[in-house]
Amino acid sequence: MPGGRPFKREFTLSLEDGAALVAAAAVAEMADGAYAAEVLHRHLAQRAGLVPADWQQVLGELIRHRAELAELRADVRAVGRLVNQIAAHTNMARATPAVVVLQRMDARIAAVVDRVAQQLAELDEVAAKARERL
Repeated sequence: MPGGRPFKREFTLSLEDGAALVAAAAVAEMADGAYAAEVLHRHLAQRAGLVPADWQQVLGELIRHRAELAELRADVRAVGRLVNQIAAHTNMARATPAVVVLQRMDARIAAVVDRVAQQLAELDEVAAKARERL
């Protein structure tokens, strides 16, 4: 960040708030301190009126979608690991997996693909709202 963040403060959190901060920072793929600073920055900008009131809803929806997309990334990784495990087992056993295993994988993959499509459609709606406000 240009100029850095030279204004340092120390604060304490409850166990619940600390856990929530760590989880939210992980979802955002940020360090805990950087995430806390970003949240504070956004809060202060909003209070100072730097974020127009009609954008607050759009920003809230984008933040919610970002968390949901992080969950989807985890689901896609999990499905990928399962596919790799099935492939490794198939190669070792030199036999095709049982039909029921393949059907379950197909259903799991379809469910993840459907969730991704739904999230993308919802993000398109949010983007349309944002374009209306520009």
